[in-house]
Amino acid sequence: MQKIEKIFVEVMRECSHVAKNGTNEFYKYKYATAADVLEKVNASLTKHDLASVVTPSLLSVQEVSTAKGNIERLATVEVSVMLIDSESGESITLKGLGSGQDASDRALAKAQTMALKYAYLASLLLLLATTLKPTGTPTRSCILKPL
Repeated sequence: MQKIEKIFVEVMRECSHVAKNGTNEFYKYKYATAADVLEKVNASLTKHDLASVVTPSLLSVQEVSTAKGNIERLATVEVSVMLIDSESGESITLKGLGSGQDASDRALAKAQTMALKYAYLASLLLLLATTLKPTGTPTRSCILKPL
């Protein structure tokens, strides 16, 4: 398992940071969107001929009450992301957890999206940059804390 580790280090270099392009207007903060993270990671993975196979596992679904008394579903998902070197067949597996809450049928999709986003953020040690300098380096970053 020597080749894939070297490739993974290259992917880590290429995915060292991602801009916070999303804005939560209600809570007034900026965040890195899942689309931005996945676009950056996928570009590097495909450049290095790494295939990804994502397998989600539903850990729980429960009904929760909101502050307004509405009932919503809270789903928690674990994803396993197997990265496979298309040349050698070597693979490594990344894992991520995510939760999503929604009044309709989107709780599971939100949880899967969060789990995949954070599997890559944590495994690649991505910095979340508030803004990027013209050189592409972050001016401010956020350290990820374990759950």
